[in-house]
Amino acid sequence: MDSDNAHRDDAVYRSTVVALEGDSPRPPGGAACIKNKLSKCLSRKTLHRRLPCISWMRSYTASCFVGDLLAGFTVGLMLIPQALAYGIVAGLPPNYGLYSAFMGCFVYLFFGSTMDLNIGPTAIMALMTLQYTSNGGADYAVLLCLISGLIELVAGIINLGFLINFISQPVISGFTSAAAVTIASSQLKPLFGLKLKTEGLMDTWMKVAKNLPNFRWQDLTLGVVCIIILTIMKASRNVRWPCMDPNSRSFGQRALRQVVFYLSVGRNAIIVVIAAVIAFALEGDDQPFTLTGYVEPGVPPAALPPFTTVINNQTMTFPDIMSDVGIGIFMIPFIAILDNIAIVSAFAKGRTFDATQEIIALGLTNILGAFFGSMPVTGSLSRTAVNLTSGVRTPAGGLITGIMVLLALWFLTPTFYFIPRATLAAVIICAVLHMVDYEIIMPLWRSKRIDLIPWGITLLACLGWGLEWGILLGIGVNLAMLLYSIATPAVRISVVPPSKQHAGYILVAPSHGVSYPSITHVRSAVRKAGLRQAGGSLPVVIDCSFIDTVDYTSAKGMKGMIEDFQRRGQTLVFVGMKPKLVKIVSALHEGITVCPSFDVLDEILADGQTELPLESLNSDGRHMVMSGGVVVSSMITTPTSDTSEAANPLLSTTVFQDHK
Repeated sequence: MDSDNAHRDDAVYRSTVVALEGDSPRPPGGAACIKNKLSKCLSRKTLHRRLPCISWMRSYTASCFVGDLLAGFTVGLMLIPQALAYGIVAGLPPNYGLYSAFMGCFVYLFFGSTMDLNIGPTAIMALMTLQYTSNGGADYAVLLCLISGLIELVAGIINLGFLINFISQPVISGFTSAAAVTIASSQLKPLFGLKLKTEGLMDTWMKVAKNLPNFRWQDLTLGVVCIIILTIMKASRNVRWPCMDPNSRSFGQRALRQVVFYLSVGRNAIIVVIAAVIAFALEGDDQPFTLTGYVEPGVPPAALPPFTTVINNQTMTFPDIMSDVGIGIFMIPFIAILDNIAIVSAFAKGRTFDATQEIIALGLTNILGAFFGSMPVTGSLSRTAVNLTSGVRTPAGGLITGIMVLLALWFLTPTFYFIPRATLAAVIICAVLHMVDYEIIMPLWRSKRIDLIPWGITLLACLGWGLEWGILLGIGVNLAMLLYSIATPAVRISVVPPSKQHAGYILVAPSHGVSYPSITHVRSAVRKAGLRQAGGSLPVVIDCSFIDTVDYTSAKGMKGMIEDFQRRGQTLVFVGMKPKLVKIVSALHEGITVCPSFDVLDEILADGQTELPLESLNSDGRHMVMSGGVVVSSMITTPTSDTSEAANPLLSTTVFQDHK
């Protein structure tokens, strides 16, 4: 049995493995090159990679079907009320949330490379859809879904997924936390029973506070009660009930555990049904709750998204719509890809996945979904987690979920009329509160406090300036910090005491490679070491162990460094420089002294070296020699473009073992 399970799991995940191929000979040009490309694109390996379903369908079993059926049904119970709520968050009729919920299930069945991801409407996508399409309503949202899908598909085909690697976890955390606060704040209006038109976080809070005397106590009471019950039901899975034995295999105990599990994961559907029944029972001339209202039944016929629409008796052409949407054309697919890859990475658990295939699947979902009235969608973290814990075995679990959404559109829409809006607001608030990532603060504080800067800037900018500008600012700050560290590498400077072979020397070791942003900083550090620590006489040895590449600008800087030392008559030796780097530097300056390793360094320095008493280097009390070859050294950690002798000292004392 274990071998069968291992074989099946291997079949399920086989499509996620990305093969690493070696370099192959360059194919001939012209028609032969085109033929080679086509044969590679149409190869069996490419087919399995782009249609992962081929791999797991061959090993699909009855036990896989049972797991997929239970997981698909569970996720469907969670998805239907969420979709209704997210449709309202996007400023659209609630049925558009359901239109967005089924296509991802069907597309991912064929093109998904993992078993547990659920693609559909999410809180962040709904909020950003509202932000960019509030002027044009459903027509804008559906067209934006198509454009986003096309951009995502192109990004996947040309392998732009690597750009996501430039977005750090603190920036992502700050963005998702700000989005959660913004989404929860947007639900204060239905929670208090207020009908207001607001823009942004601060505007929402100010208008809600101003209109508090007009709130409906019935809606507020129902909403608060729903939030409390949802919170309790969510926590029920983690409570050790006295009547439950987690280790028992009896039928009664297993059934009890299943009941608690479904009460937890199906809490949204349960609370929505109960609230709708209460509202239906109280239906009359004086309905106490604000209801969702009419929801259009059925699935819309497949049709091309509208490229023109009429707003206030004015015809908006495609360029007009794109002008209104503005930067949202790029921000929506960017955030969708970011969310999707982040979720797949979180649930990969060490397994390799194909990021390109995931982006292609997301793009196809949005393209095809737009023909059925979908707003932009992406992967859902909460539904993916429920899918995994429910025992899903293959992407076929999404087929069950998609069928449930279609059945709801065909048969259940009359009952959606009686769902109180305060209940849907409670569902959304409880769904996004866990996205506030306050737990990241202490790990950042303990590990690298400077990473709190991009986290805080992203969070505050997203809250005060807008989600799209906030994340762009956070990425910009993070990249600036990255470039700063590249341009100012730490440079270790140590005094090596005299021996029988040499009179001592100054060892300079850059912490990482030298590139054009950092050459000025490294050159300045070497120059100061030659004048201050070496007194202008002792040799200076540069440890090139960590220097892997050199560009033209860096080579020019090294040339200037060599000429500086030659003018002073001071020896400068490069140790361990790779031959390809020597070739680059020597092309600009032939007088470079290179030592292959520290083993032969003493022989090079012993030839005609002028001695300088080491005590003269310790006159300021900053440096001293210790026994055992251990020396007190200096580490330059602050950048400077000043190469004058009067530049401020940038040294801090540290101790480390000598290379000998």
